[in-house]
Amino acid sequence: MAKSPKSLSERLFKKSKAATPVAETLTSSSKSKFKLEHRRVYLVEEAKPVFSMKMFIDILKGRCFDCENDESFTCESLECSSCNLPCPCRKCTKSKRRTQGLIVTRRYPKEIRENYFLQTTPIIWLSTVSGLDSADPAKLSVLSDYLVNFMEKSHNGVIYVDGLEYLTTSNDFPRVLRAVDRWTEIAMTSSSSLILSFDPRAFDIKEVALLERNREVVRTENEGK
Repeated sequence: MAKSPKSLSERLFKKSKAATPVAETLTSSSKSKFKLEHRRVYLVEEAKPVFSMKMFIDILKGRCFDCENDESFTCESLECSSCNLPCPCRKCTKSKRRTQGLIVTRRYPKEIRENYFLQTTPIIWLSTVSGLDSADPAKLSVLSDYLVNFMEKSHNGVIYVDGLEYLTTSNDFPRVLRAVDRWTEIAMTSSSSLILSFDPRAFDIKEVALLERNREVVRTENEGK
């Protein structure tokens, strides 16, 4: 039997820049306050995706937590192959390049770009509204393919995902868990880190326990108090 043609939104999504790893412009010479290990998945338990985004942006736009090149400085250039000036990553023996980020979110991408001054970081919007970088939550396999593709292509990549609660409104929990397990497995075999933000109040105790398995749990009860 012939396969059914893909929807217009799915074809547009496949042609978008969403899965292209690109480093954000370095805007701070300060070292990041957070350290993420490659091949790790961090599950941030929070009522709203605030602390997790703060952590992601800090890592994305600053120097690495363990950067050894203290003589480096901020630079607006995204193409520095011919530059001989001090660079945060030129002498790095661990990552060898700036962090490449990807955001998957329920929040409107334009608002995120304006709030955090993001220029090049691809943002995937979890929405039923058709668009170049929109991902239909019901097409979980398409979203998974893009996350996997990004992790396999990126070097020193950090993927940020919020909206697990929303994904369960279009998919049953076992399907969402299988997707998260797949992301986890790929992250563990790549040079990437994965940040998952979710509200544990939206899941039952057993579901929370399954999400926590094989992932680094970050609880933020005292954040902002």
